[in-house]
Amino acid sequence: MDLSLTRVVKEANYLSTKKTNRYRPILRYMYEQHRIFNNDVLPIEIFTHLKQFPEFGDYTLEEQDDDLSVLVENNNLVLKQDNTDAITLEELIKNRKSYSLTDYTIEFEKMLVFMEKKLHRIRGGSLDKNLTERLYTALVKLNGFSVQTDLDKSSLVQLYEAWEELFERFTKLDNDASDYLSHISGDKLDSRMETDSFIVFKNQFCSYLTDFMVELNRNSPAIINIIKRISEKKIQGIILQLVRHKKNIPSTTVVSDKEYFDTFFDVWTGICNWFLETDIKLSKASQLEIRTRDAISKMSKLAHFHAERQFVKKSRVTEFLRLADMVHGFGNLDEAHKVFSYLFGFEGVQHFKVARKPSERNDGTVWDFEPDELDVTYRIQQPSDRTRKQNLKVPKVSQESLTLQRLLKEQLAFEESVLKALVEQPCLVLKELESGIEPFVRKALLDWISAALLNPIGYGIYEGTTELGVKFKLYKASSEIIELHCSDGILFLPDFELTFTEVENR
Repeated sequence: MDLSLTRVVKEANYLSTKKTNRYRPILRYMYEQHRIFNNDVLPIEIFTHLKQFPEFGDYTLEEQDDDLSVLVENNNLVLKQDNTDAITLEELIKNRKSYSLTDYTIEFEKMLVFMEKKLHRIRGGSLDKNLTERLYTALVKLNGFSVQTDLDKSSLVQLYEAWEELFERFTKLDNDASDYLSHISGDKLDSRMETDSFIVFKNQFCSYLTDFMVELNRNSPAIINIIKRISEKKIQGIILQLVRHKKNIPSTTVVSDKEYFDTFFDVWTGICNWFLETDIKLSKASQLEIRTRDAISKMSKLAHFHAERQFVKKSRVTEFLRLADMVHGFGNLDEAHKVFSYLFGFEGVQHFKVARKPSERNDGTVWDFEPDELDVTYRIQQPSDRTRKQNLKVPKVSQESLTLQRLLKEQLAFEESVLKALVEQPCLVLKELESGIEPFVRKALLDWISAALLNPIGYGIYEGTTELGVKFKLYKASSEIIELHCSDGILFLPDFELTFTEVENR
């Protein structure tokens, strides 16, 4: 084991101390200056920057000097002091200091900036569906090199560029896929279901992942084939040529040939493990396909549950209207009261009281005892005669309101009759509908189609239920886009057909 792994990295102490709230802003400002090539920063520049923020309102130069001294001691900063042309001791001490970041701190801040950006964006990048195709192209290009003899300088450069292209595309594929699937496996999908834009998000999400998986499944066999065609002997020859090229690049760091070889070979092993399965482990591509299919299935179930919940809200209105008609048809008020109690129970009941004799068993339930009759007394004050007279007053209803109620009732009855006529057909072909479709018919058709698309039952076949309780199957008759000529415009949509499966049983 490398003994350097056991030492304390004091350069990272500034990330978790009592004064981290002061150390990190200082070093972040230093890193920002480093990025614009201002490597030597004066203390007054740091102090001016910090005093812009309310958190440093009472910050002093003496406190800053102490903080900078600690950061220098922890190898986060390098102190540079110019002693030339100094006339007085005060001038030597005051304005001759400058600070620059150490390599460790530069890398720490670079990593922190990257992680902060990564957490504030949608994780997973683009999941570009063309990644696998580009990776296949890079593999073909790499396989085209012949390494039976040592390559000349120009061929070595071309081989190294082909390897870098392969490495870059494979790294992007692996990182984007892992990060995106980590994102969709979290609880954010459940929280998105509560929003009104959930259905739109679900459609975009499933289409996004499906396109990626289609391209992955299309290119994976070709990638697997070319990986198997590149023998271990050939890849070792390619890596030896790459090591030759790296050794020809001047560098201050001494790296052995074995270290170079192992680094390149680890990349190739990662590519093989990504696409090739073993006896004990699935490939990363297979795992990605399984997790993506599970994510799409989970999203579809959530969307179906969301649609069912919306449907229940709509159907409850119809149920209450049917109950109201049923109660209205009873001959007397007592029967209506009985039906109401069966349906909704007693209002405001909080406890059951059962008279139990001392000699009875203690393990009995409430159903083991005979019911007792109790006198119910009102605890509220009886209404006065004046209150009764006010309650008996019938509110005045204008003729205009009665007319509007009658027209509304007639309109609802008309709309219901039109929709019933549609669902009584064995098959509804949308492109054969006559022109002049009413807006309520268009809205009903779109509601049916939206509900059905959330419940696929086969390849290209979906099932749904109308608000009238009639089940139907939805499928595309062709790939063309049809026009529905409505009374208020033209609607473009796929060539859908609906088959109502419960028409005969109604």
